[in-house]
Formats: sequence, C-alpha cells, structure tokens
Amino acid sequence: MDAVAFVTGGQQEDAIPQGFETRWRRTVRGREIEYQSIGPYAGFGQANDPHRDSRHVRIGVTITSPKKCVFKTVVTTEYSKGESKGSFGAATSEATTLDLNKVRRLDVEEGDSANVVIEGTAWMCKEGGCQDNVKIAISAPREEALARTIQSKRHAIDFIRKACPGLPR
Repeated sequence: MDAVAFVTGGQQEDAIPQGFETRWRRTVRGREIEYQSIGPYAGFGQANDPHRDSRHVRIGVTITSPKKCVFKTVVTTEYSKGESKGSFGAATSEATTLDLNKVRRLDVEEGDSANVVIEGTAWMCKEGGCQDNVKIAISAPREEALARTIQSKRHAIDFIRKACPGLPR
C-alpha cells in the first residue's frame, strides 16, 4: 500500500510535500494506512474564496486494499479556523478506486519532465467516472533531489509490478 501511495500520490513517510510545512505523518490502523500533512492555504484572504479566513489546510490520505491489487484512496481536506494549526473545520473527501489488475502499462517516462505513466481500461475510478490513461508528474523540492526521486519511483513501480502484474504488456 505504501508503494501505491508513493507512486500515485507522492506520499512518503517523513517527506515534506512541496509547498507544505509539515512532513507526511504515517499512521497504520489494521489494514489501513493514513498520511497527513499541514500546509499554508493559498486562497487565504481572497474575497470570493469560501475558506478565505483559513490560514492553513490539512490534507489526509487514507489507503486500503479491499482485495488483491485493488486500492481505495480517500483524500480529506480540512481548512483551519483562522490562523490555528490545531483547529480545523469540517472535512471534505474524495474517494478513488485504483484497480491495478486492469493496468497494462506502469512506467516512468523521462523527457522535458518526468512522469509516472499508468495505462489500462477503467483502472482509476472516482464518483464522476473512470480513467484509462493517467500521467502523474514527478517533482522534488530541489532540482538535485529529482534523480533520487525518479529512482525511488522506479523502485516502487518494480515492487508493485511484482505484486500486481496486471494485464499482459
């Protein structure tokens, strides 16, 4: 589950998400892993933003595996009450189902920018429907860390491929 969270969402214990203030905190509860981080809220003070009084945003990512090679991620977003880093309003959430049994290509593409490429038929589904082909940008907080991040993604992809071979390539 950690490899899937890292490859598809960038969550990695103790890593600082780009633009955030706190490291991803990882918690394991039975067959569920949760990552959480707090960062500055970009919409602070903008007149038409419903959360304009919020100085911070807390992101939580929970990943479970209801069956072999099928993963469910739930991303929750909470906005701070004013400048507080400890008091947050009601959470909103978005669930995604990732069925790696339907994937025929899982790879890293390098070029002008590096991406994880995942291709299959309806392998990634949200409330609004399913996607077949997905490109996920690979980034690092500093340019010199990018090569190491790409190598880490390749290693995680190899691990996923062994556990979930997907469809014939």
